[in-house]
Amino acid sequence: MLQKVIVFTPKDPPPAGLREALTACGCEVLLAPSEARLVESLDRFAPDCTVILSSPAMDPEAARVVQRVRSIDHSCPLLIMTSGISAETAICAMRAGATDMLDRDAPREKIVATLNSLNMRHAAFGQAGHNCRDLIDGHRMAGGSALMRQIKSQIARIAHADVSVLITGETGTGKELVAQLIHRNSRRSGRLFVAINCAAVPDTLLESELFGHERGAFTGADVSREGKLQHASGGTLFLDEIGDMSLVAQAKILRAVESRVVQRLGSNQDTPVQVRLLAATNHDLELLAKEKKFREDLFFRLNVVRLALPPLRERLEDIPELVEHTLRELQQRNHGPLRRIDDDVVRRMQAYHWPGNVRELRNVLESMTVLSSSRSVGLADLPSHMKNVVRSSAPNYGDERSRIIGALTSADWNRNRAAEILCCSRMTLYRKMVKYSIPTE
Repeated sequence: MLQKVIVFTPKDPPPAGLREALTACGCEVLLAPSEARLVESLDRFAPDCTVILSSPAMDPEAARVVQRVRSIDHSCPLLIMTSGISAETAICAMRAGATDMLDRDAPREKIVATLNSLNMRHAAFGQAGHNCRDLIDGHRMAGGSALMRQIKSQIARIAHADVSVLITGETGTGKELVAQLIHRNSRRSGRLFVAINCAAVPDTLLESELFGHERGAFTGADVSREGKLQHASGGTLFLDEIGDMSLVAQAKILRAVESRVVQRLGSNQDTPVQVRLLAATNHDLELLAKEKKFREDLFFRLNVVRLALPPLRERLEDIPELVEHTLRELQQRNHGPLRRIDDDVVRRMQAYHWPGNVRELRNVLESMTVLSSSRSVGLADLPSHMKNVVRSSAPNYGDERSRIIGALTSADWNRNRAAEILCCSRMTLYRKMVKYSIPTE
């Protein structure tokens, strides 16, 4: 429920419909007749919503005030109420950072419905802001290494800032999962996350896919259809494999991103869209831009914040946890018995270079659990291309036992803290203690 609402009233008192709506919602209303008072109120009261009453058009002064409010509080819902709303004024407001827009003379019922909608979005964002929720439809970013802790911390910070993000990393490092996490932990989490594989859409279909089309716009267009940009409006658009997009396609998407307006094929009507843009690539876009194979202006538009994902070979200490997590996930999905990978195999996996990263690890584990007839999966169940590699990596039991005892001693034999030091789960630590005859009591 909305509690504190700041209303910026630089010229006129709040219209009757807004006053009645705020009373019906039971809000505590703080009037800010000047920009200085508005800034002071934002700092002191942390409102649940800010309403800005604009002049008959969304003029540059109003846009500047919106931008200043957003610079102070990037998550607070911000409602613009003005007269003569058009596609141009809506685009101006959304670019400045407004959450929604209403006519000054809107009826009380419509204002109440809008305020309630803003409240629901703010509540969802507030819940996401406490910590980074790393679960998406049962999938999780497993790994407790220093690198992964840093990545999760960055995701939590990036999610709260409504800016474009370029996610880079080798194939199989989890770029789409990271994009989904950013969306899930953002103030747009109540809206759609729409993904498009840029490498899979030919130039001839790109405009229809991105912008939509009207009925009869081309042969086979039997019905009107909205494009991905319009479908994602208010939410997040994820451009996967952006480095494989042709220069022609890059020009088309740059125009849409900059103007925040789309026109369906076969239509002359502008439709405003307001999306957060996330992009991912395994290419070096800076090098491609220098070679004129990627548009420099689009690169700068995407590269506001960059998040580089490490390959699995740089965080091999995460493999035991990744193995445990993936096995549980496969068991739940396939409704089969819970498999266990021999500790010896897990150790040897940490000597493999994993060119396909986490995706390759998942595929290997799935293959092993499908083909094995035993609940315990061993070295013989490894795919043939890996057997020769991992067989040559003899484990060093003495070193690992010493590391475990050292971690337990440092943690005063607290298993939870020792597991954190070793970057593994508590269950993995317990199994290793049993294996190396380390007292568990």
